[in-house]
Amino acid sequence: MAQVFTGKVVIPGDRINEYFEALQEAEAARAPFRETLEQLNQEFAKFLAAKYVPKTVRKHTGIVDLFIHFICGYTDVEKIEDITRGMVNSQFRSWYKRKVMDSASESDLRVALRKFFQFLASEHGMIHQKAIDALK
Repeated sequence: MAQVFTGKVVIPGDRINEYFEALQEAEAARAPFRETLEQLNQEFAKFLAAKYVPKTVRKHTGIVDLFIHFICGYTDVEKIEDITRGMVNSQFRSWYKRKVMDSASESDLRVALRKFFQFLASEHGMIHQKAIDALK
């Protein structure tokens, strides 16, 4: 089952280079997944642009972009299907409050992610019902 990484890591000074090498390898291994999600977010922006003003499109795609950063950087998820309802709901909101300084409310986060997962279901056939149900 997919996990969210939390807490602090203690790395001895003489092994810091090994840590950086492992970090680079992990980022390289996850690069295709990140690129897929970013491509989907670009398509999501085009989808939203047909219905909403540019400010709303930027707001929703910005939140989804930060969600992608959260999923790729703070979890071990490798497929969209592995994203849990806790990740899209409480864990992302908690991370967002700690890491991002803006005026987006919890409702804004929920709405943007719900629209993104509904877009995936309607336009790409990627139905992730647990995530959609968690964001209602």
